[in-house]
This record gives sequence, structure tokens and C-alpha cells, in this order.
Amino acid sequence: MTPIPLQIQQQSFRPKPMMHVGAGPLTSSIWKLRNDESGWRYRFNVIRQSSDHGHFTDLFHPRDLIHFIKLIQVLAAVIADDGCLSQSERIMLRRLAVSLDEFLTGECSSTHEDPTPPLENSLHND
Repeated sequence: MTPIPLQIQQQSFRPKPMMHVGAGPLTSSIWKLRNDESGWRYRFNVIRQSSDHGHFTDLFHPRDLIHFIKLIQVLAAVIADDGCLSQSERIMLRRLAVSLDEFLTGECSSTHEDPTPPLENSLHND
């Protein structure tokens, strides 16, 4: 009788995002990773979801730029509020979030419109 070797499946460690945030068609996942030498590190990505078919892409349109500004504002606020950064980094991110919020509020009130343009229903434009 020959012994049958056990196959051990090694699963690569893939941390799960701590949160997902978005602005318009843009979505970002935020990861909070622990490093023994440098403490907590935050990482995030940005993807775009087409409104008509739900496909995701890393290609963007010029009209997405206002969504980027809003997404940066949201990312700055969320990461600053998590509390694992130095005091100076939290203050900088909170100031950035407030400044961008004021900018976006000013843009909306000066034009009396929502700064996000309507999305086209064509897949080939995404």
C-alpha cells in the first residue's frame, strides 16, 4: 500500500477592503493594511461602472473629473475619520475634505445645477 500524499492548498492572503465608497459612476475600495514597521497603511483603487450594463473599467471620460473631485473628498473624509493616521495627516485630510466640499458646494450654487452631467446610454462611449 502506497501512501497518498496530502495536497495542501495554499491560499494567498488577500485582505478584504475595509470599505467601498463612490461618487457618480466612480467606485473606490479602501484597504487598511497593518505593517509592523510602519504601522497602518491605506490603499485604494478607482474604477468606473457603466450605467447601462454594469460593466467596470479603468477608462474614464472628461466628464468624470468632477466625480474624481467628489471621490477624493469622500476618500479624504473616510480615511481621516478612521483614526489610524498621525494627527498631522488627519488634519491635512480633514482640511482637504472640507475644502473640496466647499468647492463643490460653490460650483453647484454658482451654476444652480448639479455638477454631475447626465450619463449617456451607449456602451461604446464607456
